[in-house]
Amino acid sequence: MEIKKQKPPPGSARIVLRCLGYLRPYRRMVAGTYTVMLGITALALLIPQFIRWIIDESIRGENITLLGWSVLALLGLTLVKGVLTFFEGRWSEIASQGVAYDLRNAIHLKLAGLSFSYHDRAETGQLLSRAVQDVDRIRFLTGRAVLRLIEGSVLLLGTTAVLLWMNPRLALLALATMPFLTYVAYRFSRAYRPLSLAIQQQLGVVTTRLEQNLRGTRVVKAFAQERAEIAHFDRENDLWFNLSARAARLQAINTPLIDLIASIGVVLILWAGGAQAIDGRLSLGELVAFTTYMGQLVNPIRRIGMIIPVLAIAASAGQRIFDILDAESEV
Repeated sequence: MEIKKQKPPPGSARIVLRCLGYLRPYRRMVAGTYTVMLGITALALLIPQFIRWIIDESIRGENITLLGWSVLALLGLTLVKGVLTFFEGRWSEIASQGVAYDLRNAIHLKLAGLSFSYHDRAETGQLLSRAVQDVDRIRFLTGRAVLRLIEGSVLLLGTTAVLLWMNPRLALLALATMPFLTYVAYRFSRAYRPLSLAIQQQLGVVTTRLEQNLRGTRVVKAFAQERAEIAHFDRENDLWFNLSARAARLQAINTPLIDLIASIGVVLILWAGGAQAIDGRLSLGELVAFTTYMGQLVNPIRRIGMIIPVLAIAASAGQRIFDILDAESEV
């Protein structure tokens, strides 16, 4: 008898791209979201320069009238940024909720069309976990996760370009920590994805065990199997807890490590930039603007580090969902 070779599981990038394909019906809203995001990024790059101008021209020039109008203009820019942020969040959430709606309908339609043999092999708890929790993870991926990743990348590139334009030496000093941050994020994503898949699979096992116990309560009580079923559930629940604890430990190591490396870059800028300001080679406004840009440089890196595990979890969730959608009925 000929044995069919199983296809290797698809890579994370292919799964994520397939998940993003469900945004096509909402492409106008997505286009509006990313257009607004570019406007927010442009304001984020403009405001520190405006603060620099206020300090150097208004405060150091002791011009009270100019200072008042400048502060009002800064308040107006901040208000515009807040309005754009509102529309960005609203439109991205509507589009991602639409993806979740379409996925749940597709899963329900697929399960309704599959043969009895598939349902005999499949565990109800696993199917429930995929239709509810995994779909919600895809919703977050197609909404805020990818948006924050692209926004952080654009802000990172823009801030880097502005830093190099303002002061190349200080900029190179600030960027010295970037390779370490990239390496830490890469190592974390490689370790987290298989662990996240195991957590989701085990959560489905726990859900199945609970569903079977609730549905078969009369049978369990009739044969006095309460203690045995409790022991079985405790074993599965303990395994899920241990996997979740390992994932939490990885996150607990990764997040402070990223913050530490980023903080080292800020300290170096304050030390070198402060020395240049004392020597008169750098104005106070430029130092404040440079420090502000450094904060904007750190935030995208931290945000990307937080999004990487989300992408890993979403890739695992997508793989589990597409296992259902790609299943072939034997009838």
